[in-house]
Amino acid sequence: MVIFRRLQRGSRRFWRLAGIFAAIVVIAGLLTSATAGMIGSEDEDHDAGSAEVEEDEGDGGPQAPADFLNDRFTSRQDITDDQVQQAVAQAAQFGENGESWRLVGPSNIGGRITGLVVDPRRPNTIYVAAAGGGVWRSTDAGVTFQPAWDSRLPQALGSLEMGRDGTLWAGTGEANPSGGGLTFFGNGVYRSTDGGRSWQSWGLSRSGSIGRLLVDPVNPRRVFAAATGNLSGTAQQHGIYRLADNGRDWQLVLAAPNRTTGGVDLAIDPVNHNRVYAVLWDHQRNNGARVYGGVGSGLFRSDNGGDTWTRLENVTGTSPTDQTGTGLRSDASLGRIGVAVAPNDHNRVYVITATQYGPDKGFYVSNDGGTSFAPGGRAGGGSGYAWWFGKMWVDPKNENHLYAADVSLRESIDGGATWGVSSGVHADQHAMQWDPNQPNRVYLGNDGGVYRSDANGATTTWVHATYEPFNQSYHLAVAQDDPSRLATGLQDNGSVRTWTDKAPPGDLTQWNAYGGGDGHEVVIDYKDHNVYYECSQVGVCHRHQDPDGTSVNFGPRHSTRITTDAPVILDPSDPNVVYFGGNVLDRSTDRGTTFTQISPPGDFLTGPVPPDEDDKGPFYANEYATITWIAPAKTDPKTIYLGTDTGRLWKTGDLGATWTEFTGKGLPTRWINSIVVDPADANHVFVAFSGYREGDLAANIWETTDGGTSWDNISGRLPNGPVEMLTYDQQRHRLYAATDLGVFVNRNGRTNWQRVGRGLPNTSILDVKITGDGRTLYAATFGRSVWSIRIDD
Repeated sequence: MVIFRRLQRGSRRFWRLAGIFAAIVVIAGLLTSATAGMIGSEDEDHDAGSAEVEEDEGDGGPQAPADFLNDRFTSRQDITDDQVQQAVAQAAQFGENGESWRLVGPSNIGGRITGLVVDPRRPNTIYVAAAGGGVWRSTDAGVTFQPAWDSRLPQALGSLEMGRDGTLWAGTGEANPSGGGLTFFGNGVYRSTDGGRSWQSWGLSRSGSIGRLLVDPVNPRRVFAAATGNLSGTAQQHGIYRLADNGRDWQLVLAAPNRTTGGVDLAIDPVNHNRVYAVLWDHQRNNGARVYGGVGSGLFRSDNGGDTWTRLENVTGTSPTDQTGTGLRSDASLGRIGVAVAPNDHNRVYVITATQYGPDKGFYVSNDGGTSFAPGGRAGGGSGYAWWFGKMWVDPKNENHLYAADVSLRESIDGGATWGVSSGVHADQHAMQWDPNQPNRVYLGNDGGVYRSDANGATTTWVHATYEPFNQSYHLAVAQDDPSRLATGLQDNGSVRTWTDKAPPGDLTQWNAYGGGDGHEVVIDYKDHNVYYECSQVGVCHRHQDPDGTSVNFGPRHSTRITTDAPVILDPSDPNVVYFGGNVLDRSTDRGTTFTQISPPGDFLTGPVPPDEDDKGPFYANEYATITWIAPAKTDPKTIYLGTDTGRLWKTGDLGATWTEFTGKGLPTRWINSIVVDPADANHVFVAFSGYREGDLAANIWETTDGGTSWDNISGRLPNGPVEMLTYDQQRHRLYAATDLGVFVNRNGRTNWQRVGRGLPNTSILDVKITGDGRTLYAATFGRSVWSIRIDD
């Protein structure tokens, strides 16, 4: 676990294969305006003796980055399945060609794991599901990993299981609700009978996400799936499903009581395989609120293999954290539930619950197979977002030794009466399994990747994997004088770089941290690569300087609202000039030490926060209606273009004294992701918009050659989906576009787009950068790390 606060977890954006359910409805999540300094107060549940630092909602928690990205990708509009499938079909028309993409790194950091299974038939072999990176296999006890998933399949995974016959089952679509960065929807269940070398689609393609798969330990042909659905309640398949006798079709065996409820967890009695436990979870989001609980949530048991079900709600006593006193009964306050059965005592059942807003609701213990429960100790860590976890694991040799997922790894050795922390791991726990062939060996998956303990999970005995290239990158920076000097901001893994303050870049698979939290914007001074910048969420930014390793906080700025992914831009004619955007534009002439406001105050540039987007909660206010991109002109330092998340596009020709708005000149009114000014002509500008629109053609990239007097849609045949970032090769007149469906290039033609290269994994590309020598293009993916391709042909 890194010593900085790891804020985020999950990730959610439209998934790019047919069948995805991407009706993502979002909310303007928000934090407070961050003007200087690293945020780093300890959580109140920080355990004595633990080397870990808990995450804090004040730092953003898991929700803020996700809210930002959901809003950005959908442009705050409902997305239909037809729109997503249209974009997928449009992307499929572009064939791969030319050079092959090459994985660069980082491979030593790791990313969020949502599933983990140990192969009992092959020593030292495990499989993991990466939230945005597919399935990976290790044959050296979790030290290194290799892909076990076709890069052309959807990369978002929510669950992974293995039957006693060795069949692997993977559920696509992450069920963790928008936390930390992005969580994605998928297109159902996949099956592999050859150790992940090949996969077949196996139904439930309209389920949105899969919270858990369960394979009967006696009959591997009987498989259960907890279909979670999506947050907007439009998924057609949600609830608990069982594979039919024909081995192919799925039968709904526990229906959800309403459209906002889906299945999220499953457990089975190790002695009586006809006794199955299932969890339904009522959760939703809209443009004004997130409610991760409701009357549809509940714990159920079947004693006949799933044919019929009984609700389990007999709790004697009240948990001290249960403010409503309703326990497991149907109630608006009942949120996510996790269930686990002790492998060596099939009557011992553990249950952990959350409220609809995230705090712990209660932890319960049963000694009669769930017929009755009694409250136990406080299993949750008091993080305030228990909806991100909902998982428990019991030691197969000791029914009193168990773990609960939270920001820290919660551990009890007395049947849940008291709890501590097993330290030495990254934040945000999601998957765990013991090795049946190695006494005391247990594996763990969290937002930092994969860990192994050979001491039964004892604190500080965890060893981190060394090769796991499934990071989720937000932004990328490349030094103009050194194509190997790279930096990227990572989901829940800070900002990382390929060099140190004492040594130049070497092995580009090995990166090291220089900023904490969720790494967002990263910048390298284009004249002096020893000066560089990083930001965590909500504009907590720093300037770094080598070789002494100095770190300087950004000075106070003047915005009252700052988005999670606040833009930081260097003036292309003077690297000492730094621009920062919130709801106003700030300018620094001393590399971020001090700032001057150069735009009108208040809502002038962004417009007011829409009433239904005005979050009144304590954590996520003041992150919407902000500047999302800033583009100063190189040939005219007084000219600046900027865009907002409210779809407003502006220009000033006098360093902010006066402003001209272009919204309404035929341009879309949608989230503006990127603006590029031709370095040779301040009147030649490209703008990229996010979201979708109705119709057959995309409308996401626009161009002006007269300073904004007129605009042309140059999207051509590009897929009708979000364009995340643009970069312009002025010498060759090539415009590169990073999208959720690949990287594309426009070569000397207003609408002449082609796919760039071959072999890039099927995951969203959030940033692209060209090296200073013009020979290499880098792409930052959200789930498969950073890739490169030669472009000097």
